[in-house]
Amino acid sequence: MSATLTTDLGQARADLADHGYCLLEGILPPERVAAVRQRLVELAAAEVAQGTDYVYENGANQRIWTLLNKGDCFIELALDPTVSELMSHLLGYDHLLSNIDANVAGPGGNPMFLHADQSFMPEPWPPYPLVANAMWMLDDFTPENGATRVVPGSHLEAKQPPFTVSDDLTTAVCGPAGTAMVFEGRLWHQTGRNTTAGERRHGILAYYCRPFMRQQENWFLSLDPGVLGRATPELRRLLGYDHYLSLGMIDGMPRTGPRY
Repeated sequence: MSATLTTDLGQARADLADHGYCLLEGILPPERVAAVRQRLVELAAAEVAQGTDYVYENGANQRIWTLLNKGDCFIELALDPTVSELMSHLLGYDHLLSNIDANVAGPGGNPMFLHADQSFMPEPWPPYPLVANAMWMLDDFTPENGATRVVPGSHLEAKQPPFTVSDDLTTAVCGPAGTAMVFEGRLWHQTGRNTTAGERRHGILAYYCRPFMRQQENWFLSLDPGVLGRATPELRRLLGYDHYLSLGMIDGMPRTGPRY
């Protein structure tokens, strides 16, 4: 059994519990898909031209990092209210934004190895996720163009996948452009192989974590000061600029509120 497209948050929560992921249908309208995709295409080309690109071994797959510095359209994705509600469900309302980047799968690109995103935690893992992802599909995701592949229900294994997992156990997560896939950190998954002749598959990944964990991106050093200066209180909280209980203090705890 696999998750199916839904607009119902109750069904999305059930799919996360049963399968480790859910598919939110139409979370981005066509005009937003087009605008975000166009900006991403421009960024990918510019970074290649400047020699600052992060391209995998055979030159087909490309990552574009630190998207908060590269367009307000990406900040809007990180603050998406539906995704925020599901992240609060999975990780608690004080969850943090660990990273937001893009994955462009080009023709001939190799599939990523099967993995789970909380691999840095020693096993056995607790019976709940420590991290989770939201992935916005900016193209139709198909088995042919490198759609993410998952092992549904593998989050219940509470460990990293063995190297011997058969490809027959994975399924391609397909959906039309504008779909968001939310998946928790124990789910076994990988970028699929793009076997098309000339189609590049674009997706945005926002990675969230529990509030006591170190974030993947060091926002305090990498965030553009201009972005921080106009950040909303919610974005600042997501980036770790608020304290959580006794973590993240500046010259001690605030004098108001609970004392630890």
